[in-house]
Amino acid sequence: PPVRLWVRRVGVYCDEHRKTWLVAAEEASMLRARIQRVQVPLGEALRPSQLPPSRLPHMWQLSQGEQYRDSNSRVWEIEHHLMVRMVATL
Repeated sequence: PPVRLWVRRVGVYCDEHRKTWLVAAEEASMLRARIQRVQVPLGEALRPSQLPPSRLPHMWQLSQGEQYRDSNSRVWEIEHHLMVRMVATL
């Protein structure tokens, strides 16, 4: 799993190896997100002030175990989907 994810544009994050991940928020009552490794052109990164309001944070960092903390120190449940030879695996 990625150690850090930084927002590049709406729904697109980049990890420490410059791999791109598509991110979608899940349930409104919990801090939960689903990330999927998808190759997309990086293009120019948007500044946080250029992004529309979103429940998704500007950055996540892997914490203990499989937990991620966002830029506001909130703990998120993240579900990883990696693409291996065009076959999705969890």
